[in-house]
Amino acid sequence: MAYPFEAAEVLTAVDLNAMIGAPTQNAITTVTYTAVLLDAGKTVTLSNASAVTLTIPAQASVSWADNTQLNFLNLGAGTVTITPAAGVTINGTPLTLATSKGGSLVRTASNTWTFTPTGGGDSPGLNPVAPTSIANSGGSASTTLSTTTFTGVTTVSLNGVFTSNYTNYRIITTFTTSVINDITYRLRVSGVDNAGAGAYFSQRILASSTTLAALGQTESFAVIGAAETTRAASFAVDIFRPQQALTTNWASDCVYSTSNVSYRKLAGTHNVASGFDGMTLIPSAGNITGTITIYGYAK
Repeated sequence: MAYPFEAAEVLTAVDLNAMIGAPTQNAITTVTYTAVLLDAGKTVTLSNASAVTLTIPAQASVSWADNTQLNFLNLGAGTVTITPAAGVTINGTPLTLATSKGGSLVRTASNTWTFTPTGGGDSPGLNPVAPTSIANSGGSASTTLSTTTFTGVTTVSLNGVFTSNYTNYRIITTFTTSVINDITYRLRVSGVDNAGAGAYFSQRILASSTTLAALGQTESFAVIGAAETTRAASFAVDIFRPQQALTTNWASDCVYSTSNVSYRKLAGTHNVASGFDGMTLIPSAGNITGTITIYGYAK
């Protein structure tokens, strides 16, 4: 019902509750939720260990009143992503709520909303991104908040980490391996790796003691790091605009040790103009054990 009331209009108990804000909260525990008219003026709490999709429906589905305000608070471990239904525009980024973060949507026109984060929303700099799902071959893998821990895997895939919420991303990982090997990666979309022949062009510079070696390659994967059996290796990778239908670039710094400390600088491009929403780590031999966390660069 739109406000103010019109002449001869009946005021029901539901309308009255909506006006005075009782109850003040709507507790949601599912992984998907679509906002309803009675959420107006209340706080919708969302709580799930997995990622949650929150949809704002179109005016044709819900008769939103002018200046409607919807308030949301994430009480769960899974990141909440606010998603506009077809025909709906939501201004403001990023449209995600990490644990204990909140925000408000204000309807500014028909099918147009503005999102304002509250309670410590994403701030400029690095913000953790939780995958919507993970998959692994061999061993085991699980995600807590934005960090995926894997043990003895031959591949580990993270889905739903590259979205329009951020343009660029940073990946931080530390791991050991069953055999000394390279760590490669592939970009993926809708749960499928892009393994096109010659799609990945990369350049590698290796510094070990006083030795410096360079190698370029064109493959169906890209080398972004290396690993050793007894001492943990680490690398940080910046991935540029992976979710856009443009060529994706990356740059990696990797530190590991064998008989001495080795450092690799790796960079490359996926030479097909395509958008991706995930990635897969693949050791060139054996298996790997460690953690990986993905961050979005907020403006």
